This record gives sequence, structure tokens and C-alpha cells, in this order.
Amino acid sequence: MRRNDWTPNLIYGELPLFEAIAQAIADDIADGKLHAGDHLPTQRALAKKIGMDVTTIARGYTEAARLGLVEARVGSGTFVKVNSTSSQPAAQRADLADRSMNQPPDVQDPELLSRMRASVTSVAELLPQVLRYLPTGGVDRDKAAGADWLSRRSIMTDHHTLHVTAGAHAAVSAVLSTLLIHGGSIACESVTYPGIRGIAKNIGKSLHGLPTDSDGVLPSALEDAAVKHHVRVLYQNPTLRNPTTETVPLNRRIEIVEVARKHGIMIVEDDAYGVLPVNPPPALAMLAPELTFYVASLAKSLGPALRLAYLLTPKAVEPTEVSESLRAVSVMASPLTTAIATRWIETGLADAILASIRSETRSRRKQLTDAIDSSEITTAEFCFHAWVKVPPSLGRQRVMDLMRGYSLATVASDPFCFGIKPPEALRLCLGGPGTLDQTRLAIDALASVFSHC
Repeated sequence: MRRNDWTPNLIYGELPLFEAIAQAIADDIADGKLHAGDHLPTQRALAKKIGMDVTTIARGYTEAARLGLVEARVGSGTFVKVNSTSSQPAAQRADLADRSMNQPPDVQDPELLSRMRASVTSVAELLPQVLRYLPTGGVDRDKAAGADWLSRRSIMTDHHTLHVTAGAHAAVSAVLSTLLIHGGSIACESVTYPGIRGIAKNIGKSLHGLPTDSDGVLPSALEDAAVKHHVRVLYQNPTLRNPTTETVPLNRRIEIVEVARKHGIMIVEDDAYGVLPVNPPPALAMLAPELTFYVASLAKSLGPALRLAYLLTPKAVEPTEVSESLRAVSVMASPLTTAIATRWIETGLADAILASIRSETRSRRKQLTDAIDSSEITTAEFCFHAWVKVPPSLGRQRVMDLMRGYSLATVASDPFCFGIKPPEALRLCLGGPGTLDQTRLAIDALASVFSHC
């Protein structure tokens, strides 16, 4: 039956438009609004009807075909497949990832994926144990796995207490709540991870963005803030900085530590990307273990859905103080995902996943640097995001609008900026579920936008 009346219900605003079209087809099959053999509108007719370009409609139909929902018949058009059933879309649902978040490339290797699935299945043998409450901060086996993982970053735990936490956000929130219970404010770089804004707001503390150069926060600016704003904590994201990609070099790290020691400033080191580079500078936690609360999330190195981070607190800090704050923020890390992470680390699977992410990131980064002039982007080896400078004639919002419908996510500079006017720039995430071919399409589209400005 020809269905010229069919219109996709594009309710999935977080998806690229072509994936939202495919998901709309899946939903309508499941709801009985589309039936086997239905003849969908032509690409041109549907594009005109809903005000989109034909290319987006074509990509949507192609995605639906990949999911086994429709088939294209040469000379006839696009039809709902005869073997499409209401159960099929649920099994092959379109990607629903939040593309505003910076995430690593999905593992693409079938053999590695098979090992990951088998490992997750094996954790099910621990049921119902992994569905129970566990102590806040984790149990010995999971802490041992965490210490093992941190050793890949040359982190030694001799001068720290290790806590297993429900992700970096929870860990940073708990630490700041503990450190600032008697007052004081937080300093950070003027362009940095936007999540720190929400954390500061939730605990009712002031946040001061400090001037930076290509090496990181200016030590003189930190010194001034310590005096003028009663700064008691410095938040740092020093390795493959989000969003600007630079890594703070050793000499600047030493200078920052010197100022912190002089003024009694504690450091929260959010080292989410720390294991990605092969030979990064020493962590601040190793340069100043008595001052530094070190947070190592697995979100960027293994997978964000694990919601797991290892937190190191200085030995001089009473562990129960931090544990109480962690319990107030998140009660505990999920025993289920913690068991998965521990199993991956113990068996070496975590190292294989990290190697896969590095390899895929390197391939995607090469596509970017081959297509776009280096004067327009800042990027770094093994970094799956890039800082893109937008020509003023275009404007960051227009570029983001033009990039909708492609597999790579862009986020404007605005949420990253603290105390400064946002520049015409955006963060481009090279990670996520897209394939290399889809990545190339997105990068080519961005290069085309720049070439016509």
C-alpha cells in the first residue's frame, strides 16, 4: 500500500535527524501504523513535506534499511520489509546516545566485542550478590583492581586512600563538599569542563575562572585569586584538557603545585583522559600527594555507562569524612558495573579495550587533520575531541545547525567558559557510535562549511 500520508514523528531530539527518521519508522512498525509491504513516500516528497533536505531523508531510509526495517527496490521505491515485526525494532533500536557528552569511539572489532559480551555474561554468575548494597568506597577486590588500573598512569597509592565511586561527577562533588564545609571558593581554568559549574552551584560555592595560556592556568593568576577570592580548592583537568585538548607540561604543573603549597590550596585533579596518552607528564597527585585529590574515571578509557571512578584522597584526610560525603551524593558505586570493570582489569580485557579506543581515535583524528587546516583546529594524539575555531562570518551556532544530522557531535564554547566572553569555537567529539565512514562524512561536511565561508 502506498503511504504518501506517512510522516515521521521526530520526537528523538537528541539524535541526528537521519537516525530519528529511522527510529520513527521502527516505532510506527511496532505500533502498527506501518505494515509489511507499505510503500513509503519518495525521498523528495517526504523532504518537501517535512521541510528537510533530500540527503537527510535518504540517509534516514538507508539507516532504516541497515536496521532491517525497510528495503529499497530499484525503480520502485522504499518498502517496509515483509519480515519486519514489532519485536525487531526493539532488538535493533536506533542509537540513543547523548551526543552532547564527550565519549570514546565505540569498540568496532567483532572479536573484542564478543569477549566483552562474554565477560559481562560471566558477571551474571555473581547474582544476586551484585544486586546488594556494598560499603561506600568499595570492597578490597575492587580497590585492588583500581590500584592496578591506576598503575598504568604511573600512579602509586602509597600516600593516598583509594575509594571506588559512582563516577567522576559524584567523586568531585563529594570532595568539594568535604573541603569547603568551612568556607572558601573554587578556582578553575577560564575554559574547562562545564560539569564543574553545576557542582559548584549545587554545593553553594563560588567558582572563579582563571586566565590561561597554552600551558594551562597562569600561576600568577592562581596566586592573585588565593588572596582576593579566598580560593581553597583548584580544579584541574590537566591531561588532554576538555575542551581545548592541550596537556599541561611538567614545568607548569610544578609551578602550580608551588603556588598551591604556598597558599594552602588543595587540588582536585580530574584525570579522565590520563591513560589515553602513551607517555603523559606525571600526575599532580604524584607531584603533591599531600594536596591532591585524584579522580580517575573509566568513562573515557573504557565506557561511560560503567559510571565508575577511582578516587585517591591524601592519607592526612580522614577517610570517613570523604566516605560520608560520597554516601550523601551517591550511596555507592553500582556493584554490577564495578564487578564488570574489575573483571575486565583482572583479565586484561580493559587493556584491549583501551588499545581499541586509542587505535580508533588515531584513525578518526587522521581523517580530521587531513581534511581541515591545522589553523582551524586544536587536537592531540589519542584525543577523541577537537577544539574548532569558527570563522566569525559563520558563527558557532550556525555551524552547529549545519552539522545536525551527522554522526559527530558539536558543542558550542559557551558552557565551557568561566568569567570570559565565549569565543567563536566549538568542541567536536570524534567518538561515539559512528563508523569510520560516517565520521568521514561528518568531517567532510565540516570542511565543506569552512571552505565556503
